[in-house]
Amino acid sequence: MLNGLFNRASSAVSLPQKLLFYFSAIAVMIGLTIYIFMLSLMQWIEDEVNQHELEASAPFAISLFQQGAKQPLQIGLHVQAFYSHDYIPEAYGDLSQFPSGFSGEVVDRNKTGLMHEIFSFKLFEDDDLNPQKELFLYRSEFKLDGEIQPLYLIMPADNVELSDEEWQSINVFVLTFICVLFLLFGFAIHKLSQRLVEPVDQLVKQLKSPAEHPQFAVPKQSAAEFSQLSQSLNDYRQQNEMMIKQEQAFARYASHELRTPITVISGAAKLQEQNDAPEFQARQRDRIQRAAHEMQHTVDALLSIVKQEKGTVSHEARTLELAEIEQIVQPLSLLAQSKKIELIVDFKDSPVIKPTPAVLRMLLSNIISNAINASDSGQIMVVIDSQHISINDNGHGLNASNNQQHNAQHNSHGLGLLIVDSLCQRYQWQFNLIETQPQGCQAKLTFPQLELKS
Repeated sequence: MLNGLFNRASSAVSLPQKLLFYFSAIAVMIGLTIYIFMLSLMQWIEDEVNQHELEASAPFAISLFQQGAKQPLQIGLHVQAFYSHDYIPEAYGDLSQFPSGFSGEVVDRNKTGLMHEIFSFKLFEDDDLNPQKELFLYRSEFKLDGEIQPLYLIMPADNVELSDEEWQSINVFVLTFICVLFLLFGFAIHKLSQRLVEPVDQLVKQLKSPAEHPQFAVPKQSAAEFSQLSQSLNDYRQQNEMMIKQEQAFARYASHELRTPITVISGAAKLQEQNDAPEFQARQRDRIQRAAHEMQHTVDALLSIVKQEKGTVSHEARTLELAEIEQIVQPLSLLAQSKKIELIVDFKDSPVIKPTPAVLRMLLSNIISNAINASDSGQIMVVIDSQHISINDNGHGLNASNNQQHNAQHNSHGLGLLIVDSLCQRYQWQFNLIETQPQGCQAKLTFPQLELKS
């Protein structure tokens, strides 16, 4: 399923490209909005100022007409006042169609207002194609000699509005502003991509990497959450690899520990077929029972290790007794006697430990068996006190033990010391091999001080 997701992700547009397109579209929309808004605002302000000037000039024009002023009446530099259609220049068109009270810009003689001016805006306009001039008009009425007369206040747009060159400068400014905005958005997208998008893209590539043991990492400028995510992925990978190694070790432990009793059972069964003597049959049955009993202890120990790895069991501290040590040593005495080795137990004190009897049997059996295999004669001393369990032999020394451990790693035989080391790590015990003089070796187990629960 993950491969399918990765294949679809690789065939689609990448996340940085999507983000770039998304923010680019936003920048274009914002730029166009600002462009239209600024032009509209300037034209609105320009129209409002001119309209207010016309409306403010109306009382003054009425007063002058009532005092006998002639048409056209010039007010200021740009405003002309009329009350008769005959005096209005033809270039301004028919203004009688506008109702009394009208105030605004006349773009053409059919449509007026700011919105029409915006949508029909031209930066460069050909006067030859537009014979009727744009103008600002204020339409009102007043009494003259007892009669109601129309009042027209006209301001030519060319005289008061911005010129083409000025509008061109404004457009250049607005477009420059939009380009700067585009650059700022691009810079922000780049920084955002470095902090939020590139780490995700890099982690995806690392997940798809064919490397056997990739190390997940993100750029230094990434957000702190991505560093925590990469560290969590590394921790998860380490735990996964550790679980795989533990499963492999469990298979090695099982095959190593069960091989000997299975061989004994198989050999004893074949010997029973060759001799029907009651005493001989009894000895073979006894060998089979001891081997089966040893297998049961081994299986219990392995299951205890598995339960502890899964966190399903937590053993309480217990007191180690001499009888338990003697039960562990007894099956190994026959092997020691066959090599003329004396196996001695020196039980000085009862330590408090956590390993179950099955686990402790596996620990000591492997160490003692290793000591027997490394010795040709002499004695092996098992010493127990409140802090240590030591197995002392006068065999070939530490080099032989190390060679045996090295062979175990490559040939899956003699895994005793590896099993001991692994079990000690699980229970926070220390396992040391010390070479003794003049010859021999000491295997020492040191355990933490525990107290029995009341």
